[in-house]
Amino acid sequence: SRGVGLETAKCFAKSGFIVYATVRNLPEKNEKNVQFIELDLLDTTSIEKTVQHIVDRHGRIDVLINNAGYALVGPLELLTEEQIHDQMEVNFFAPIRCIKAVLPTMREQKSGRIINISSTNAFGTPPFGGLYAASKSALESLSESLRIEVEPYHIFVSIVEPGLLQTQFGLTLGMRHVSDHSYDATMKVISSEIEERRAHPEKLSPSQTPQEIGAFLLSIAQESHPKLRY
Repeated sequence: SRGVGLETAKCFAKSGFIVYATVRNLPEKNEKNVQFIELDLLDTTSIEKTVQHIVDRHGRIDVLINNAGYALVGPLELLTEEQIHDQMEVNFFAPIRCIKAVLPTMREQKSGRIINISSTNAFGTPPFGGLYAASKSALESLSESLRIEVEPYHIFVSIVEPGLLQTQFGLTLGMRHVSDHSYDATMKVISSEIEERRAHPEKLSPSQTPQEIGAFLLSIAQESHPKLRY
């Protein structure tokens, strides 16, 4: 509904793809040739119903882009068990659910592209971002294995690692407190930097626009033999 997801949907639609843009809540504004559809990434049944709806209408699915994600930030000691679980659910387990839902159709049609959006943080982990990086590293390991598993069916799996983006990227702060206030100064700095990033994403340097990422993803989807990692 925003950021890289929305700009990618618009880019693919402009190039003639039939695009289903999955969102948690339907947006008020429509986009030309983009069909928004509600989807709960934490619900396998919701994903399977959505995929079946598309297959029933069009008979095929050519490209799946797993783009949804956010970053949990803060010292590990301040991250709650619930926050840690939610980070892995959205960034790692949700893509698995989507992949498993589309693979039967792609295998039957003997073609398909699965593009998993990772991050440069998967291999260059910053302090206070370990869980986000871990979720992306896990997604990359899965993608490497899956690439080989499905290649006999002419399905290609690719990983894309953007760096800084000029978007309102979701950032969640650790919520747990420790009695001796050891991390107060650190969390104050992190919180301030997050607010600055949210207010002025265009000032991030060097950074990429969501339009640039969308165009790049389109080029990958149209390659005859896309690479594993970009």
